Amino acid sequence: MILMLDLNIPDSDVTTAAYYNSLVPGLAANTTTRLHWWGGNYTVQNGRFVNASDALAEYTAPRPRDSTNHTYTLYLFDQPEGYVPPEKALDGTYYSQTAFARFNFTLEPVVKAVGGPVAANYFLSNA
Repeated sequence: MILMLDLNIPDSDVTTAAYYNSLVPGLAANTTTRLHWWGGNYTVQNGRFVNASDALAEYTAPRPRDSTNHTYTLYLFDQPEGYVPPEKALDGTYYSQTAFARFNFTLEPVVKAVGGPVAANYFLSNA
């Protein structure tokens, strides 16, 4: 599986008084996360990743709206045979490209189910 997250979403973009205490912390103070892509069912064929299914969260390009650096991190997980994604992924919640469908995303259920990432990389982008 491959997931891409923005780890520097200003919390002011997603907070209400009731919501604030449940925010997934981002890298910097007063930030949270946003899921940009979640693809699964990859295999390596002739040195290339080949996908066998639709994405659970269709790719959305980086487009920071503020002047701060945003850290976009790509995580590669080994996907065991028979892996079943969390309910929110299965019901299409993350397939919507709206920001609110993907804000405050946590890798915790993925890590609990399959273990830590086998590789990761990141890049910075700003407006």
